[in-house]
Amino acid sequence: MDYVYVVLHEDRCFIICLEKKTCTCHRFQIDEILCAHTYVVLKSKHFEADDYCSNLYKPVALLGTYEISPLPLSDRFTWEISNFILSEIFLPPKYKRYHGRPKKRKREKSVEDFYKTKSSNSYSACEMTGHNRRSCRKVRRVE
Repeated sequence: MDYVYVVLHEDRCFIICLEKKTCTCHRFQIDEILCAHTYVVLKSKHFEADDYCSNLYKPVALLGTYEISPLPLSDRFTWEISNFILSEIFLPPKYKRYHGRPKKRKREKSVEDFYKTKSSNSYSACEMTGHNRRSCRKVRRVE
């Protein structure tokens, strides 16, 4: 049985070794979960994908975490806290985070923005600048 495969994806070549559970994209070894390249190989060879995933991602492990119920804590005054922790001074955060959506930041003006001439409105019917159709007094509007 062959364990080494080559997958071409987006003009790149990925080498997968199923025996060592490695792929050159490194996701297979780091996350211990199937990357897209490994999944393609397993699907084409009709292998079980569960055999190549870490046990942490299987339903048995998830159910095992809830198998033992957590014990409630005793009274706060009976806790044994080390002097190292008691000597620490905890301060509130330096910055206050405000409620709601943050305000938009204004764009910083560049040097060119300071030297540009400001554009003004112009109304083509009276051929004057500084106003628009609504505020024009010379041309009478027909309604």
